Parts: sequence; structure tokens; C-alpha cells
Amino acid sequence: MRVSLDDLVQRVKTNMEELTDEGSVTVKSGINIEAYIQNKMADAVLAVWVSTPLSDLPQNDCASDLEPERRSDGSGRVTLPEDVWRMTEFCMEGWRQPVTTFIDRTSPLYELQFNPYTRGGSVNPVCVLSDEEGVKYLDYYSLPLRVEEHQVKTARYVPYPRLRYNGYEMSDALVPVVCSTCAALVFEILGQPDRAASMLRGVVR
Repeated sequence: MRVSLDDLVQRVKTNMEELTDEGSVTVKSGINIEAYIQNKMADAVLAVWVSTPLSDLPQNDCASDLEPERRSDGSGRVTLPEDVWRMTEFCMEGWRQPVTTFIDRTSPLYELQFNPYTRGGSVNPVCVLSDEEGVKYLDYYSLPLRVEEHQVKTARYVPYPRLRYNGYEMSDALVPVVCSTCAALVFEILGQPDRAASMLRGVVR
């Protein structure tokens, strides 16, 4: 569901006012609290997502947008959308199962992908994520050499939280957690770490 930014801002302000003696944090010493809340909302959403099961997060399928670059050894590469935060599933046509656990180039499994006898295949495929000069890539291993045309079957990912149509996509259950986290981030900006800690203690996951 999409939750409007205005609604989120009001909820965060309410959370913050519950911890202030003055009863209002809208404007204090020339500080525009609403602007701070809006600026930290994406950070708050991302902070909550880090500890949230992937099944509870919004996901996109970009399979139809990907153009596989087939290599002569049966492996290949796709360029991922720039808004990818975390890949959740990738599957090529011809694989018996999708990949749901991804590795990077620091993994010991990465070296095995250069050997045709140890690399991933149609039964147990392997996907390697990388970022080269700000461009995200996924290298997949692999398909039989006889497959001349590589096609992506599924490619699901969680996008970075961004303001769209004046709102954020999130489940209703995450709204209170996001608002409390955002309030804590704003209290940190205001130099009130004790209140920030109080907001975080109130987050129940």
C-alpha cells in the first residue's frame, strides 16, 4: 500500500510531541521540523527494511526489461535497474529452480564459476552481483552451450525507498515502526540523543 508523505509526517510529529514538554515541535528556534522529517523519511524506511523479512517488502519484477548478454561458455550477464536495493529472485528460462541467495565477488563460490566443472548450472544455478562505477550487474551461471538464446524468466527485487506520487510503498504493519525510527533520526539532528533512544526503545518488531 502507498502511505502519503503528509500522513507519515503527521504521525512522526505526534510521536515527537509525546516526548516534548512544550507539546509542539512544529517550529522551534527557526527550525522547520516538517522539513527535517521529510528529508529523513527515506532513511527511516530503509533502516526498517534492513531487519524486515523480504516477503513483507514491496517488490518489482524487471524480467521483461533485462537483455541478457550471452557468453560463449553458457554464462551471461544482465544490467540491473538503477533502483535495485536487494535482489530477491532470479531465474533464466531453462533453469530447474530460481536463485534466491546471491553472492558477490568476495565469496569463495565466485572463483568456482570460472571452472566449467564447478560452476553453477541449470540444476543449481549461481548469481553474482557487482557494482561497476555505479552500474549494477548480475552475472549468471549458467546454461547449456546448446542454448543459443538466453531469456530471463523472473527477476524480482526490492527497490530503494523513494517518494512516488507523494507517498511511500510499505505494508500497514511497518508504518508505526518507520515513524518511530524517523522521529529518532530527527531527534538526533536536533541534538537530543536521549529522546532519540526513547523513540527507538518504543519500536516493537
